[in-house]
Amino acid sequence: MTTTSAPAPSLPTLRRPIPKWDKGIAILCLVLAFMTAIFLTGLTGMFVMAGDSCAPTSPCMDEVGRGINISLLGMVGTLVIGSVCMLIAAITRTRLAIWAVATLLLVPVPSFIGGNIANHAMQLSHTAPSHS
Repeated sequence: MTTTSAPAPSLPTLRRPIPKWDKGIAILCLVLAFMTAIFLTGLTGMFVMAGDSCAPTSPCMDEVGRGINISLLGMVGTLVIGSVCMLIAAITRTRLAIWAVATLLLVPVPSFIGGNIANHAMQLSHTAPSHS
């Protein structure tokens, strides 16, 4: 006895929609994160003033440059990683707002670290031994 079965009708793929409040919070946080990064980029330019007291042979200008690089590259890295995580969350239909809030909270961290390094470089120039 042979039985033939009819092909099963394809079931529509149920995709869970992303709530509008989640999208709204994510967009707001991401816009605020980019605006914060633009503002802090302007403030990063002031790190150069930390090198005003550097002696010509002291390594403090390298430290100031390192602080500027950490600040700028850290903010760019945070924004890129946060945006990629939000894209993955949108594809997998999980909460977007979690990644957007995390990005917003982490954007200022590299700027504070870079500012601390530049401040330390300024103090380093005052304590550097003189070559008299």
